[in-house]
Amino acid sequence: MNMKKKALAVFGIAAASALVLSGCSASDGGSDSAATGEPIVIAAVYDGNFFPEAPPAAQAVFDEYNAAGGFNGRPIQLDTYDEKTDPATSATATKDALDSGAIAFVGSSSLMNCAVNNQTWSDNNIVSIQGTGVDPFCFSTPNVAAANTGPFYDTTASLYNGSEVLGYKAICGLFVPDDAVGKAAYEQAVANWSEATGEKLALADYSLTRGMTSYAANVAALKSANCDAVFINEVGAADAAILAEMTNQGIVLPALLLTSAYSDQFAQSVNYGAQITLPAEFAPYTDAKDENCVEWRALMEANGIAATSFAQGGYLAAQYFIAILETIEGDVTRDAFTEAAKAYTTPYAGTGAGMAGSPWTFGPEDSHQPNAASWMMHIEPNTQAWVSDGPWLLGSDMGWKNTTIAG
Repeated sequence: MNMKKKALAVFGIAAASALVLSGCSASDGGSDSAATGEPIVIAAVYDGNFFPEAPPAAQAVFDEYNAAGGFNGRPIQLDTYDEKTDPATSATATKDALDSGAIAFVGSSSLMNCAVNNQTWSDNNIVSIQGTGVDPFCFSTPNVAAANTGPFYDTTASLYNGSEVLGYKAICGLFVPDDAVGKAAYEQAVANWSEATGEKLALADYSLTRGMTSYAANVAALKSANCDAVFINEVGAADAAILAEMTNQGIVLPALLLTSAYSDQFAQSVNYGAQITLPAEFAPYTDAKDENCVEWRALMEANGIAATSFAQGGYLAAQYFIAILETIEGDVTRDAFTEAAKAYTTPYAGTGAGMAGSPWTFGPEDSHQPNAASWMMHIEPNTQAWVSDGPWLLGSDMGWKNTTIAG
């Protein structure tokens, strides 16, 4: 790797001996000795401002795999690029990764990665297994299949749980649309919920933006809408700020959030006077009784990676990549991997499969929503710990229709 790539690669390959000492079992790389052959280069473009855990979680999986022999003696080299919430930087990082010979993108996590680069992926016949897909193009274009459910599925699930399970009948919504395409996708998600339940939002405020310094006016508008719950589609820290502003204005309503708030850090940052509920995109790692996350948690702890849903997505994206890689016979090239991904229609059943509530595949379709299952979690009023609810809420339970791109 040249110096430019070294500067962009944030997470290097850790020493194999440290991984052996950690006691974590490696994926079957077909050898008892570390891989020393020509590296198989892949890349992750991530947003360090919002989703820092996904690429190192993927790297931890590859470290184990490489320590166990890699793919026919070849190690997987994950080059990571921080796009810094900037479209131009995201596009440049993608070009740099392509120029470096990457055969796939694995574990990318970003607010805009798919929107900026999906056409570039198609033009270069390369696929992306997103760790955290956020924008609509992550779920509606042919060369990307995300490990996570995404905010649009989560929106339908959160609202459905709110009205059909918790019984809220006047839900108000505070939305960051990001752009016109994002707004349309959120409107589709709300429409999915309305069609399934017959309910409509009592208020739909799409005027919020990322990084707002004050939510006072948005919160004040809730007072006249007679809400009995509020849905918020923001990311964890901003969710906490909105809830704090609601408390300041004496509006203590049950809150329906997205998976981005599912973390120990978020729970410990709030002490809210009403119940907080959200859909986890994967098995509930905060539940000590859930056995599906045991291997994942051990690997995260061994590598000092924070336990978050984003880390779950990065971990699974890496596992899915390895499963597809191991179907390739002959030369491992970009074209060969893309062909293998689009032929990968058998549900993944390897390490970590139980962390997702629906079977993951890639396949040849023009769009992909392989993860269509949520596990509900909540925080009791005036507490700071997650409670696991379950069971899995499936897309088929609520008439889910996949995201499309408006216009």
